[in-house]
Amino acid sequence: MIKFLLKDKGMTINGVKNILKSNINSLDDYNSYSLKADYHKKLIKDKGKKILKSIKKIKSYGKKNSY
Repeated sequence: MIKFLLKDKGMTINGVKNILKSNINSLDDYNSYSLKADYHKKLIKDKGKKILKSIKKIKSYGKKNSY
């Protein structure tokens, strides 16, 4: 979450510290515009891309070996 806030959201270290100290984000798990929601959307998107890449690799492996 810290890396996401720093890198993807462009926040400063002090800004992230303030968010973590104040527990602003502790009750907004169901808010689709919250920082946690953004974090989880990115995480799921990255995992999906990784899975699709693996599937393509498996499909192409079968094609290469069938002469």
